[in-house]
Amino acid sequence: MQTKSSRRMAAWVVGASLSVLTIPAHAADQAADQSASSTQGGWQFSFTPYLWLAGQSGNVRVGRVIPGQNVDAHFSNIWRDLDFGVMGTFEARKDRWAIIVDGFYVNVSTTSDPILGGKLGTARLQLDNGIVQVAGAYRILASDKTPVDLIAGLRYTNLNAKLSFSSSPEFPDGIDRSTSVDWVDGLVGVRGIYRLTDKWSVMGYADVGTGGAKYSWQVVASVSWDASKTIGVTAGYRILAQDYNTSSFYYNVRTAGPFAGVHIRF
Repeated sequence: MQTKSSRRMAAWVVGASLSVLTIPAHAADQAADQSASSTQGGWQFSFTPYLWLAGQSGNVRVGRVIPGQNVDAHFSNIWRDLDFGVMGTFEARKDRWAIIVDGFYVNVSTTSDPILGGKLGTARLQLDNGIVQVAGAYRILASDKTPVDLIAGLRYTNLNAKLSFSSSPEFPDGIDRSTSVDWVDGLVGVRGIYRLTDKWSVMGYADVGTGGAKYSWQVVASVSWDASKTIGVTAGYRILAQDYNTSSFYYNVRTAGPFAGVHIRF
């Protein structure tokens, strides 16, 4: 019972953290779109709703009784039990400076099949994950063709998980287990863009972070296409690794997969 239930919980704990460091993947494409006009001295704004089709692998432990479990969750499993999710990035740029705000919230829930033929009932997991990140960027290479930014900021993460076992012959009153954690990390990174043509550009990004988490790192690669001066699309691949550890909650997880979004400039 513990192995099956904890694996399910581990998979969804990781699943809710799909976009812990989402700013670089989308703000970098916005930076490329704004690189030419930002030198004119006026404020430039952009908004990017996006979706990250990520899976996870690593090790997760919830509580002190259930041992840590290996996790290998494909995105299709997370998508199937997604109740609600919203994510987006906003960037304001003037000259060499930019302010980037990213928000993410996801709610997932899943119920297991009867365990041991119903002798142990069923297990239900509910998970809420919210992340808000604010960062500043400074353009160390103010080139229209190959702009390069340094990035530094703070990221707040909140995670609430509840695991409930239904009434069963072994547990007539059922069992409820829950955990709630939050932390703040600082991060530094660099992003570079290369404009292939007036409409096409590619981006590379890397960062490292620490604070509430023991460590985190991320690499991103993407390609962007401008349909017009105000609308464009971006797609790429992102890998995020994060190690968070307390006496009651632990996960060392790598999240990776393709992403796609639409950026709107105004």
